[in-house]
Amino acid sequence: MKLFIDSSTNYLYLAIVDEDEIATLVRSSKNDHSETLVDTLKNFLDTNHILIDEIDSIYVGRGPGSYTGVRISGTIAKVLALIKKIKLYSFSTLDLLMVSALTKENIDETYYLAKIIAKKNYSYYKTAKVEKQDLHLLSDDAFTNDEALDKFTNYQLIEPTESLFKKPQLSLNLLKYQLYKEEDVYSYVPNYLRSEING
Repeated sequence: MKLFIDSSTNYLYLAIVDEDEIATLVRSSKNDHSETLVDTLKNFLDTNHILIDEIDSIYVGRGPGSYTGVRISGTIAKVLALIKKIKLYSFSTLDLLMVSALTKENIDETYYLAKIIAKKNYSYYKTAKVEKQDLHLLSDDAFTNDEALDKFTNYQLIEPTESLFKKPQLSLNLLKYQLYKEEDVYSYVPNYLRSEING
């Protein structure tokens, strides 16, 4: 079974995938992921009668997003991968937002702007085109002032919301489009993007 964890935004997203998406959990947070993630994860697994030993790989949101949120999920994922000797993968939180646009109803060519607020007047963003449930990423994860995003006014905006994270098959879409990469558990570092954080 695959475990997905993302706490880069104000929402904690957890998912368990075997051949299908078995269970998901979305929890709204007020900057308390560092205090609640471990207990929430344990309760999530217990509620779904899943033993930690049944997890054979972990997929963690590497950001961009909240500095604390990105760090806490990354730390927990690394510890679990080390203790259980299982593979660690990471995915972009902006990709997690973007795959929410992959619905059966979405058959026309549509352009999307996935956006996460970084700080006052600044955001993380990514652009993509979706047509007939096919995803074409048009840019890498980026950090910019909001004025620079004015050129994307014709794009449909995707931002973190509880209803977005509750959409089915987000984790399955990440897998389907291979929007993840394997990480070295010892050297994994989240994608903070902002230069003052990255150094």
